[in-house]
Amino acid sequence: MSMERIIYLLAVYSTIVTGLLLSVSVGAKSVDNPIVIKLDKPVYVVPRFTGKFRQREVSVAPDEYEMADRLRTMLDEGNAQAVLDELAQFYDIELSVAMIVLKAQIYFSLEEYSEAEKTYKAALARQPHLVRAHTDLAQLYMLTDRPLQAREHFANAVSFGANEAHIHGQLGYLNITHFGPYAAISAYQQAMSLEPENKQWQQGLLVALSQAGMFESAEALIVDLLAVNPKDIDLWLNKAAISMQQDDVNGALEGMEMALLLGDEDRDNLKSTAQLHLQVGSYSRAVELIKNDLDLHQLNMSVINEYLTWLQQVNMYSDIESVLEHIQPRLHELSANDKSIFYYHQGQAFAADGQDQAADETYQQAIDLDPSSGRALLRYANFLQQEKRYDKAELLYMRAEGIDVFTKNALLGKAQLYIEMLDYRAALEALRQAYARYPELVGLKDNIEVIESIIRAKGN
Repeated sequence: MSMERIIYLLAVYSTIVTGLLLSVSVGAKSVDNPIVIKLDKPVYVVPRFTGKFRQREVSVAPDEYEMADRLRTMLDEGNAQAVLDELAQFYDIELSVAMIVLKAQIYFSLEEYSEAEKTYKAALARQPHLVRAHTDLAQLYMLTDRPLQAREHFANAVSFGANEAHIHGQLGYLNITHFGPYAAISAYQQAMSLEPENKQWQQGLLVALSQAGMFESAEALIVDLLAVNPKDIDLWLNKAAISMQQDDVNGALEGMEMALLLGDEDRDNLKSTAQLHLQVGSYSRAVELIKNDLDLHQLNMSVINEYLTWLQQVNMYSDIESVLEHIQPRLHELSANDKSIFYYHQGQAFAADGQDQAADETYQQAIDLDPSSGRALLRYANFLQQEKRYDKAELLYMRAEGIDVFTKNALLGKAQLYIEMLDYRAALEALRQAYARYPELVGLKDNIEVIESIIRAKGN
């Protein structure tokens, strides 16, 4: 192999090692991370028995009229237990189905669910098409976390003629949860037709249409709803979510910005709006939103780190400095480890701005505050390497090498350092260690051969 070829490969190798070191040590997340828009989940409401006798699908027997009036009066006075005690004096066979249902409802109201279930089933055994019994039993199953049994009885109630919004809505919820969106659309539509202003049914239908991929229908529904309630934050967030599902970033931004304008302060939504602005290049607005978030919420270094990483990926180092300056007065709120992350980012910003002395000092603060911060050790080592302060850089790489998560990058960084120092034997040892420990780095084998060739050519 010619010396020219060796030098060429060595130069290529140096670039590869440096690239590996920088990309892995930063631990950055892509600006193209999935956008999260925080929406409320579809919910259901379980109406509880009010304690009043309700005659709907069945009637009391003629010989029960007097007792029914007396029981109704007792229920109006809040004496449900007394009513139950009186009904317990009869066998079910002696009572009309209406009275059996009343007894079941009282058990339900007293949260004696096992007895209520048994009594509803007794009523249905005598009159299988009894809508009220199916509906109440379904609600009981919802409360006792038996959704599939609840769904069966809601469906029975609907098939036997029930046409109440909450029944259709709860059937929609159970269908979308257990059988997918297509099974829920019709139920939510029926619930909305009966209660068009009910937000639960609106949201449930939006979710069902969106999950079914019927985006045009979902958007049309939102347009109609916004025409009536233009200040509804949830509707704007739903609009943003549907736009995102269609990769319509501008439409998503419109929805998110309107939600913010109307008062939405949810941290996830602020983050997502900032991330969207970074994607479309409206950087100043992104930074403004980041600062708004920091003003509105408790400092959370995990969130701050995410913001600063986004800005770093688009080389907005002056804005990173601006955000860090915004945080500086509240630095006392952070733990030592979190302060280390702060100084780590500040060191990067200073280095990118050519403020080498300030970068040196802040990197040192970062590792002083958290000696186990592998990424700070690696970044500081790389900075010192560029400054040709090889001795200290070598020590930092050695420290990082002892941290498992950063061992690979530390070995690669050391190898690059030794090449710059023309210490090829040390570089070869670092490469061999890296390849032995990380055989998936198949490109290192060629680089090892290059270094071996250099050593042979130099005769030492």
